[in-house]
Amino acid sequence: MGGLTNLSGCELVALASIIAIKISEGLTADETDTLGNFFSALGSNLSTIAGTI
Repeated sequence: MGGLTNLSGCELVALASIIAIKISEGLTADETDTLGNFFSALGSNLSTIAGTI
């Protein structure tokens, strides 16, 4: 994961956008929404864990 810490904020935004576009290809709107909600929950949980370490 060390590679991600070397990226600038703009590079992280661009990378996240590219990954989101690739993941969503071929999915329905409902599937994309469900996956987006899952990743939001995952991010929130990771932030909570990081705050307690």
